[in-house]
Amino acid sequence: MYEFKPTRTNNKAQNLILLFFIGAAALLIVTVPLKGMPFLWAIQLFAIILLVAAVFLVTRYLTKSYIYTVSDADGQPDLYVTEISSGGKRRITVCRVSLSSIRCARVSEGKDETLAALRKERKRMFDYRPDISPEKSILAVTDEGGEEQLILLAYDEELLKILKG
Repeated sequence: MYEFKPTRTNNKAQNLILLFFIGAAALLIVTVPLKGMPFLWAIQLFAIILLVAAVFLVTRYLTKSYIYTVSDADGQPDLYVTEISSGGKRRITVCRVSLSSIRCARVSEGKDETLAALRKERKRMFDYRPDISPEKSILAVTDEGGEEQLILLAYDEELLKILKG
């Protein structure tokens, strides 16, 4: 059994959240003295959209962490991805893939052209990385369930060796 808990490697999520909250607050404060201006609602609507985006980023990147486990429970090794809430009280297995169904696993670095091409093909993609666009990650292509799916994981050399088989 192998277990890996990835840590955050960059502060892009925190910076975006801070930027969105400050932008929303600034837009709402600017609208207070402009009470008679036409289309004031558009500025306020944009501020609400920024707030919603900030809340989404907080719930996706700051309050969740993941544990990757390779276990041999049924006689065949499986990759499990478990999502943990920030308090650690709630654990949910969000992904279980048989290692035999993983067709390829490779390192995806920075702006990966192959990953961009796969996104254009509209393949199902599951992102279980704790960061927004990290420098290195693992891209696993699997045919679990009869269709090709992409799984993005945080980079770990030992996990990559296991996934490559």
